[in-house]
Amino acid sequence: MRTLKITALGLAIAMLAMTGIALASAQFKQTAKVTLTATKPNQSSGVKAVILSEDPGAPFAQPQGLKVLKLTFPVKTKFNFHSKALAQCKASEPEIKATKGAACPVKSKLGTGSANANGAPVLPAIPEAVAAFAGNNEVILYLEHKALGGVDLILHAKVSSNKLTVEVPELKQGPVNIVLTELKLTIKAIGKGTNTFIKAGKCIKKRFVVTSSFLYQTGANSTLTSSSRCS
Repeated sequence: MRTLKITALGLAIAMLAMTGIALASAQFKQTAKVTLTATKPNQSSGVKAVILSEDPGAPFAQPQGLKVLKLTFPVKTKFNFHSKALAQCKASEPEIKATKGAACPVKSKLGTGSANANGAPVLPAIPEAVAAFAGNNEVILYLEHKALGGVDLILHAKVSSNKLTVEVPELKQGPVNIVLTELKLTIKAIGKGTNTFIKAGKCIKKRFVVTSSFLYQTGANSTLTSSSRCS
Protein backbone atom coordinates (compact mmCIF):
# COMPACT_ATOMS: atom_id res chain seq x y z
CA MET A 1 0.00 0.00 0.00
CA ARG A 2 2.88 2.39 0.73
CA THR A 3 4.22 2.01 -2.80
CA LEU A 4 0.77 2.72 -4.21
CA LYS A 5 0.49 5.93 -2.16
CA ILE A 6 3.86 7.20 -3.35
CA THR A 7 2.92 6.45 -6.97
CA ALA A 8 -0.39 8.26 -6.61
CA LEU A 9 1.35 11.27 -5.09
CA GLY A 10 3.87 11.33 -7.91
CA LEU A 11 1.10 11.23 -10.49
CA ALA A 12 -0.74 14.04 -8.75
CA ILE A 13 2.37 16.22 -8.71
CA ALA A 14 3.03 15.53 -12.38
CA MET A 15 -0.57 16.39 -13.28
CA LEU A 16 -0.36 19.68 -11.39
CA ALA A 17 2.83 20.61 -13.21
CA MET A 18 1.43 19.68 -16.61
CA THR A 19 -1.75 21.71 -16.07
CA GLY A 20 0.18 24.83 -15.08
CA ILE A 21 -0.71 24.90 -11.38
CA ALA A 22 2.64 25.80 -9.86
CA LEU A 23 2.43 26.89 -6.25
CA ALA A 24 5.51 28.24 -4.49
CA SER A 25 7.18 26.18 -1.79
CA ALA A 26 8.88 27.63 1.27
CA GLN A 27 12.13 27.50 -0.71
CA PHE A 28 10.96 29.91 -3.41
CA LYS A 29 13.43 32.76 -3.95
CA GLN A 30 13.17 35.82 -6.17
CA THR A 31 16.17 38.07 -6.81
CA ALA A 32 16.45 41.21 -8.90
CA LYS A 33 19.30 43.61 -9.53
CA VAL A 34 18.21 46.41 -11.86
CA THR A 35 20.47 49.46 -12.08
CA LEU A 36 21.12 52.57 -14.15
CA THR A 37 24.56 52.89 -15.72
CA ALA A 38 24.59 56.69 -15.28
CA THR A 39 26.36 58.20 -12.26
CA LYS A 40 24.70 61.63 -12.27
CA PRO A 41 21.12 62.95 -12.63
CA ASN A 42 20.10 64.04 -16.15
CA GLN A 43 22.92 61.96 -17.62
CA SER A 44 22.33 59.61 -20.57
CA SER A 45 21.93 56.15 -19.06
CA GLY A 46 21.69 52.52 -19.92
CA VAL A 47 20.06 49.82 -17.79
CA LYS A 48 21.47 46.56 -16.49
CA ALA A 49 19.06 43.90 -15.22
CA VAL A 50 19.61 40.46 -13.71
CA ILE A 51 16.36 38.80 -12.57
CA LEU A 52 16.20 35.25 -11.23
CA SER A 53 13.56 33.01 -9.64
CA GLU A 54 14.15 29.53 -8.25
CA ASP A 55 12.28 27.01 -6.13
CA PRO A 56 14.15 23.77 -5.38
CA GLY A 57 11.25 22.65 -3.16
CA ALA A 58 8.60 22.83 -5.91
CA PRO A 59 7.66 19.89 -8.16
CA PHE A 60 10.43 19.52 -10.76
CA ALA A 61 12.00 22.66 -9.19
CA GLN A 62 9.69 24.81 -11.31
CA PRO A 63 9.01 28.17 -9.62
CA GLN A 64 5.69 29.98 -9.80
CA GLY A 65 5.22 31.81 -13.09
CA LEU A 66 5.55 35.57 -13.42
CA LYS A 67 2.45 37.47 -14.53
CA VAL A 68 3.46 41.14 -14.26
CA LEU A 69 6.80 42.82 -13.62
CA LYS A 70 6.85 46.55 -12.90
CA LEU A 71 10.14 48.45 -12.69
CA THR A 72 10.03 51.88 -11.07
CA PHE A 73 13.10 53.97 -11.83
CA PRO A 74 14.19 57.06 -9.86
CA VAL A 75 11.75 59.97 -9.94
CA LYS A 76 12.28 62.20 -13.00
CA THR A 77 13.86 59.40 -15.03
CA LYS A 78 12.73 60.01 -18.62
CA PHE A 79 12.42 57.74 -21.67
CA ASN A 80 12.47 59.47 -25.07
CA PHE A 81 11.19 57.17 -27.81
CA HIS A 82 11.20 60.12 -30.24
CA SER A 83 14.96 60.57 -29.96
CA LYS A 84 16.67 61.02 -33.33
CA ALA A 85 19.41 58.73 -32.02
CA LEU A 86 17.13 55.72 -32.47
CA ALA A 87 14.38 54.35 -34.67
CA GLN A 88 11.15 52.59 -33.73
CA CYS A 89 10.47 48.99 -34.65
CA LYS A 90 7.04 48.82 -36.26
CA ALA A 91 7.22 45.17 -37.34
CA SER A 92 4.52 42.75 -36.20
CA GLU A 93 5.25 39.89 -33.82
CA PRO A 94 5.11 37.29 -36.63
CA GLU A 95 7.53 39.40 -38.70
CA ILE A 96 9.98 39.75 -35.82
CA LYS A 97 9.90 36.01 -35.16
CA ALA A 98 10.15 35.02 -38.82
CA THR A 99 13.21 37.24 -39.38
CA LYS A 100 14.75 36.64 -35.94
CA GLY A 101 14.58 40.36 -35.26
CA ALA A 102 15.92 41.53 -38.64
CA ALA A 103 12.52 43.12 -39.43
CA CYS A 104 13.37 45.82 -36.88
CA PRO A 105 15.64 48.70 -37.98
CA VAL A 106 19.24 48.48 -36.80
CA LYS A 107 18.85 51.82 -34.99
CA SER A 108 15.91 50.43 -33.01
CA LYS A 109 18.06 47.85 -31.24
CA LEU A 110 18.56 48.91 -27.62
CA GLY A 111 20.50 46.00 -26.18
CA THR A 112 20.94 42.27 -25.77
CA GLY A 113 20.96 39.59 -23.12
CA SER A 114 19.93 36.06 -22.29
CA ALA A 115 17.11 34.20 -20.56
CA ASN A 116 16.24 30.77 -19.27
CA ALA A 117 12.93 28.97 -18.91
CA ASN A 118 11.78 25.84 -17.06
CA GLY A 119 9.45 23.51 -18.96
CA ALA A 120 9.83 20.54 -16.61
CA PRO A 121 9.41 17.65 -16.61
CA VAL A 122 9.87 17.54 -20.41
CA LEU A 123 12.11 20.61 -20.89
CA PRO A 124 13.73 21.48 -17.55
CA ALA A 125 16.14 24.00 -19.11
CA ILE A 126 15.38 26.18 -22.14
CA PRO A 127 18.06 28.79 -22.97
CA GLU A 128 16.99 31.91 -24.85
CA ALA A 129 18.83 34.78 -26.54
CA VAL A 130 17.28 38.20 -25.85
CA ALA A 131 17.21 41.29 -28.06
CA ALA A 132 15.59 44.59 -27.02
CA PHE A 133 14.10 46.99 -29.58
CA ALA A 134 12.50 50.42 -29.27
CA GLY A 135 8.81 50.44 -30.08
CA ASN A 136 6.05 53.02 -29.62
CA ASN A 137 6.53 53.97 -25.95
CA GLU A 138 7.64 50.45 -25.22
CA VAL A 139 10.66 48.21 -25.19
CA ILE A 140 10.06 45.11 -27.31
CA LEU A 141 11.83 42.04 -25.92
CA TYR A 142 12.40 39.24 -28.42
CA LEU A 143 13.34 35.92 -26.78
CA GLU A 144 14.70 33.44 -29.31
CA HIS A 145 14.86 29.84 -28.11
CA LYS A 146 18.22 28.08 -28.38
CA ALA A 147 17.15 24.53 -27.52
CA LEU A 148 15.07 21.91 -29.31
CA GLY A 149 11.44 22.09 -28.21
CA GLY A 150 11.55 25.71 -27.06
CA VAL A 151 9.37 28.52 -28.40
CA ASP A 152 10.15 32.10 -29.38
CA LEU A 153 8.46 34.76 -27.27
CA ILE A 154 7.89 38.50 -27.56
CA LEU A 155 7.21 40.61 -24.49
CA HIS A 156 6.14 44.25 -24.47
CA ALA A 157 7.62 46.46 -21.73
CA LYS A 158 5.24 49.43 -21.67
CA VAL A 159 6.75 52.72 -20.49
CA SER A 160 4.81 55.38 -18.58
CA SER A 161 6.75 58.22 -16.97
CA ASN A 162 9.50 56.55 -14.89
CA LYS A 163 7.82 53.12 -14.87
CA LEU A 164 8.23 50.10 -17.13
CA THR A 165 5.61 47.33 -17.00
CA VAL A 166 5.88 43.88 -18.58
CA GLU A 167 2.94 41.48 -18.75
CA VAL A 168 3.95 37.83 -19.16
CA PRO A 169 1.31 35.48 -20.56
CA GLU A 170 0.88 31.91 -19.38
CA LEU A 171 3.34 29.93 -21.45
CA LYS A 172 2.70 26.40 -22.70
CA GLN A 173 4.20 24.00 -25.20
CA GLY A 174 1.39 21.53 -25.71
CA PRO A 175 0.37 20.37 -22.21
CA VAL A 176 3.68 21.47 -20.65
CA ASN A 177 3.75 24.58 -18.50
CA ILE A 178 6.77 26.84 -19.15
CA VAL A 179 8.07 29.39 -16.64
CA LEU A 180 10.63 32.10 -17.29
CA THR A 181 13.21 31.73 -14.54
CA GLU A 182 16.02 34.08 -15.53
CA LEU A 183 16.52 37.28 -17.50
CA LYS A 184 19.80 39.10 -18.03
CA LEU A 185 19.58 42.26 -20.10
CA THR A 186 21.83 45.22 -20.86
CA ILE A 187 20.33 48.29 -22.53
CA LYS A 188 23.00 50.70 -23.73
CA ALA A 189 23.09 54.45 -23.17
CA ILE A 190 21.86 56.06 -26.40
CA GLY A 191 21.99 59.68 -27.53
CA LYS A 192 22.83 62.89 -25.74
CA GLY A 193 21.25 66.25 -25.03
CA THR A 194 17.68 66.49 -26.33
CA ASN A 195 18.15 63.15 -28.08
CA THR A 196 18.99 61.20 -24.96
CA PHE A 197 16.95 57.99 -24.87
CA ILE A 198 17.07 57.36 -21.09
CA LYS A 199 17.82 60.34 -18.88
CA ALA A 200 18.67 59.44 -15.27
CA GLY A 201 16.38 60.84 -12.61
CA LYS A 202 16.82 61.93 -9.02
CA CYS A 203 19.83 60.86 -6.96
CA ILE A 204 18.87 60.36 -3.30
CA LYS A 205 21.53 59.95 -0.64
CA LYS A 206 24.05 59.20 -3.40
CA ARG A 207 22.01 56.30 -4.77
CA PHE A 208 19.82 55.68 -7.79
CA VAL A 209 17.09 53.37 -6.46
CA VAL A 210 15.05 51.04 -8.70
CA THR A 211 12.04 49.11 -7.36
CA SER A 212 11.08 45.77 -8.91
CA SER A 213 7.49 44.66 -8.22
CA PHE A 214 6.44 41.10 -9.08
CA LEU A 215 2.93 39.68 -9.47
CA TYR A 216 2.85 35.93 -10.04
CA GLN A 217 0.33 33.69 -11.80
CA THR A 218 -0.57 32.29 -8.37
CA GLY A 219 -1.68 35.75 -7.15
CA ALA A 220 1.31 36.13 -4.83
CA ASN A 221 3.52 39.20 -5.07
CA SER A 222 6.86 40.56 -3.92
CA THR A 223 8.82 43.81 -4.09
CA LEU A 224 12.60 44.19 -4.23
CA THR A 225 14.90 47.22 -4.53
CA SER A 226 18.26 47.70 -6.21
CA SER A 227 20.55 50.72 -6.15
CA SER A 228 23.67 52.12 -7.77
CA ARG A 229 25.98 54.97 -6.81
CA CYS A 230 25.35 58.50 -8.03
CA SER A 231 26.42 62.00 -7.12
